Amino acid sequence: GEAENNGSTFSYNTTVLGGHIEGNQIELFVTGTENLGYWNEREALHNELTLLPKVVINSAGLAAVAFAKRLMGPENQYIPDAHYARGHYFSLSKTKVPPFRHLIYPIPEDGGLGVHVTLDLDGHVKFGPDVEWIGGVADIPSFLNRFDYSVSPKRAERFYPEIRKYYPNLKDGSLEPGYAGIRAKLSGPGQTSSNFVIQQGEDVHGIPGLVNLFGIESPGLTASMAIAEHVTLMALH
Repeated sequence: GEAENNGSTFSYNTTVLGGHIEGNQIELFVTGTENLGYWNEREALHNELTLLPKVVINSAGLAAVAFAKRLMGPENQYIPDAHYARGHYFSLSKTKVPPFRHLIYPIPEDGGLGVHVTLDLDGHVKFGPDVEWIGGVADIPSFLNRFDYSVSPKRAERFYPEIRKYYPNLKDGSLEPGYAGIRAKLSGPGQTSSNFVIQQGEDVHGIPGLVNLFGIESPGLTASMAIAEHVTLMALH
């Protein structure tokens, strides 16, 4: 409501298919999301609307790299490689009194911070996330967020030994599947972790008015307000 009072418009059930650069003008191709429901991924999608914005902020998360390719061209040298990692969470059950009062972070592992302890507002304990690298993700599945977010109970077998490194009293059978998330990463297995990448305008990729946000994984949510302020200043100048 506050955003709308200040002139913002939210377009729900709408998908930006891609775009085109004509001179210094960005063109965005837009269609209704329902048109993607029966798309076979082979036929060309036709846009229902073309927008001519002055500024485009590509903060599409998992689809940020795929969208950039659909706008800037698939071979553009300024678009980084995308890597995807699934992170699972398990909830602690069969415990009357939570054994933790604060967060606990183990030594980081390849691709993540390790299976750590999180507490929700009700005091319930969750452990995670782990790192499950997802290979062979094409642009279309990432663009349409066609990832598997299920949590297999068998995944708990990997959690017990990790959690017992700092909570040796963890009982067998006390972990229940929670939820999973997908991280859009700029570094793959065995590579040094990458920082956020924020690209703006002619000084970087040569396209006036385009701001790309790549690899905004954890702690991206914590930093989201600061990132927004930074990007707003960039876009206004």
